[in-house]
Amino acid sequence: MSLVLDSNILVKLVTGEAGSEGARKTVTTSLKEGCITHTVDAALAEALYALWKHVKIYGDLDEEEALLAAQDLLNIWDRLSIIPTSELSKESLDTAITLNIPVYDSLYVAAARQVRAMLYTADKRLFEVSKKMVESKLLA
Repeated sequence: MSLVLDSNILVKLVTGEAGSEGARKTVTTSLKEGCITHTVDAALAEALYALWKHVKIYGDLDEEEALLAAQDLLNIWDRLSIIPTSELSKESLDTAITLNIPVYDSLYVAAARQVRAMLYTADKRLFEVSKKMVESKLLA
């Protein structure tokens, strides 16, 4: 089995926000079971943007904590199978139009289809629409 992790899950792996413990447990268990983890190349920029929001908008991380989280993110990133947006561009645009979701979200659906993986997300809307096309799991 394989998992595609969206940026929401990646952020939860490196922060203490709500759902982080559950995300860590699911990903750790999956890895122990021999699961291959994937994401799309755009997820790194999305996750870094989320860390910036934790500092500048939510105020629940200071700059040093965000930089440490970013380093943890890069350590995780090096262990993921990264799928380039260029390989998913046609299918992700078609999926975005079909499901009426942003292309950023449709990249994860297209990635899950391409590698025949389960999409793991913390985004309820993405979960609801993605399960029409791929096996999906919502962070509880």
